[in-house]
Amino acid sequence: MRTATLTLAFAVGALALTTSNVYAAELDKVVIDQPVVKVVGRDMGTDAPIEDVTVVARVIPDPETLTTDSGIALLNDNIREAARTACFKADPMTPDDGTCYRKAMASAKQQVAALVARAKLASNTKVAANN
Repeated sequence: MRTATLTLAFAVGALALTTSNVYAAELDKVVIDQPVVKVVGRDMGTDAPIEDVTVVARVIPDPETLTTDSGIALLNDNIREAARTACFKADPMTPDDGTCYRKAMASAKQQVAALVARAKLASNTKVAANN
């Protein structure tokens, strides 16, 4: 029996304040770590181990794209895909009933808002500095 714990983490380096050309291959990078399995107990009926599985998914966006609606939509698409993939990796033998996915998306929501706000602030700072 597995209990899946899912963490979606965003690894973002310093938001670059320089402009650069953006190509499709350079947009959001998604990294899914290998599952970490911890035995947290045993089933009393079968003596099978009860496992807590943690999968960390990192979606690393290009800060320049977070200042546009299409860039934010791309980030959200990549987060949804990362959540689905991480939930599958957490327990590939049991179909997710939606619980794992919903928890993953909820954990990402505040992080996305903070990233977008930071990118827009950095963009506004850059524009003000150029004037």
